[in-house]
Amino acid sequence: MTERIFDQSFLDRLARTLRALEQEELDANDPHPLEPEDYEAIYSAYADSGGDPVSAKKQIGVARERRDQALGRIVQFVSDQYGFGPIERLDDRELSVVTRDASDAAARWMEDVEMHHGPTTQPSPLRILLKSHYQLSETMLDMHDAILWPLAKRISPEE
Repeated sequence: MTERIFDQSFLDRLARTLRALEQEELDANDPHPLEPEDYEAIYSAYADSGGDPVSAKKQIGVARERRDQALGRIVQFVSDQYGFGPIERLDDRELSVVTRDASDAAARWMEDVEMHHGPTTQPSPLRILLKSHYQLSETMLDMHDAILWPLAKRISPEE
């Protein structure tokens, strides 16, 4: 299976769609997501502690891009299963439906992987895409944990 590459314009549209879906299901445990200025404060604190914020932003940005590309491939797979065709051509409603289903599949995959540490069933095209997205998400979370989380905790008082 060849990896499809989506342009940045479509990835931005996909990100907006995901944010809208996430807003609908806002988790009660995180009522105040980080704002862009929060990240700037974290990167400033990272620089103050001797870290290289430019390098950290670049590393996290590359990980995010790879994860977003993987999610785009899952969304395309779901769109193909529904017979909708190329996701870049979907209207906003169709993209929302397909993205919700793809996002739900990715979330269920993450839960399954975390609950069952053994081998999964036979690989299928969707499972291969889900596994790739999961691994890239974990890489990005590891980077956040190593770079951003300790500083975020230090500069943001507990409520």
